[in-house]
Amino acid sequence: MINIKLLRENFDNVRDKINTRGKHYQQLDKFAEIDNKYRKLISKIQNLNELRNNKTNLISEKLSSPSSESKSEINNLKNEVKNIKKEIDSLKIELDEIEKMEKDILLSIPNIPHESVVLGKDENDNKEISKWGEPTKFDFQPLPHWELGKKINLIDFERANKISGSRYIIYTGKGAKLLRSLIWYTIEKNTEAGFFELMPPAIVNNDTLIGTGQLPKFKDDLYCLTDGKYLSPTGEVQMTNYFSGEILNYKNLPKFFTCNTPCFRSEAGSAGKDTKGVIRQHQFYKTEMVIISTSEDSWKLHEFMTRNAEKLLEGLNLPYRRLLLCTGDMGFSAAKTYDLEVWLPSYNAYKEISSCSNCTDFQARNMGLRYYDKDKKINYCHTLNGSGLAIDRLWAAVVENYQQKDMSIKIPKALKPFFNNEEYIK
Repeated sequence: MINIKLLRENFDNVRDKINTRGKHYQQLDKFAEIDNKYRKLISKIQNLNELRNNKTNLISEKLSSPSSESKSEINNLKNEVKNIKKEIDSLKIELDEIEKMEKDILLSIPNIPHESVVLGKDENDNKEISKWGEPTKFDFQPLPHWELGKKINLIDFERANKISGSRYIIYTGKGAKLLRSLIWYTIEKNTEAGFFELMPPAIVNNDTLIGTGQLPKFKDDLYCLTDGKYLSPTGEVQMTNYFSGEILNYKNLPKFFTCNTPCFRSEAGSAGKDTKGVIRQHQFYKTEMVIISTSEDSWKLHEFMTRNAEKLLEGLNLPYRRLLLCTGDMGFSAAKTYDLEVWLPSYNAYKEISSCSNCTDFQARNMGLRYYDKDKKINYCHTLNGSGLAIDRLWAAVVENYQQKDMSIKIPKALKPFFNNEEYIK
């Protein structure tokens, strides 16, 4: 959640920046109204506490020098103190309700876009920063991965549908081996770059999802289990919460984590989008990167993380481009996001394969993730996350870009060790 002090002290400015995301967040106006009541209540409680203390002191004075008249006065003062306490207790209950309302509002408000983010309504307003490589050209009619994969027995959609329903896939034979090699490749490269590997559980609790901002806003996209826990939508959730509720030392920052996990999303609201192939599934695999840093270092680390994701694509010689997302297309928790899009011949277009975001202190406030700085003051950490990479989409990119006229797939040089140095998948 955003800094409530910042919101109170710079309300109009913060509201205007958040509204550049292309939507008017009416709950911000409600927050201003509720916060006004909150401040009045605080002031009233403080005044009543002062009054109660004065009357309590007066009782003590009269008890120290009792007289026939003071006994009656003392009883009256005690009754007054009792009534003031009742009023304070009643106001505190009201204050607790207002604080809960404010927290609920803050949990529904996205992060403040960084000043370097371009203004825009949707993906059409994103800014292309750079391109690497040229779109793959063929001297034959290339096949989309869902057709080629089926023809050479790499995937089975029909039996996956029989077992689990639509938007699930079974990778078979060398198709499964290719997916496994891509998981291994991305994890190995990330650890070589300094990321510490984790293998977290796939099930997470309510507080963990609130910590990274998936709850309460994106509940419809999550798979909830019978015990109130959830299947994780991304390894970002587990890794970012690794130190939740803890106070770290700046000397031990930044922390670099990577993992590969199965990810689960209901894809609510995505009907009709990318229905063919492996691009948008309910269960998919993703190698994720997370960095926990001080506020001073997070922006240079955002560039480092994005560059690391680019190197993974370059290592497979896959054409891609980097985009700076506009205010209207950024994720809920992000202050700034770069998307990497890989070239997919079946779409004759670039498709997202990595999203690298600096969430500043937004998530850390939710999860109580802090650090001691050089002056021994306690600050909130900055959290960053990035796909390194989306494995199913990477699988599709390799299959499509490396396909041959005879429907074999040339194995990228970086993956040959996983295939006993074979040249082709046939």
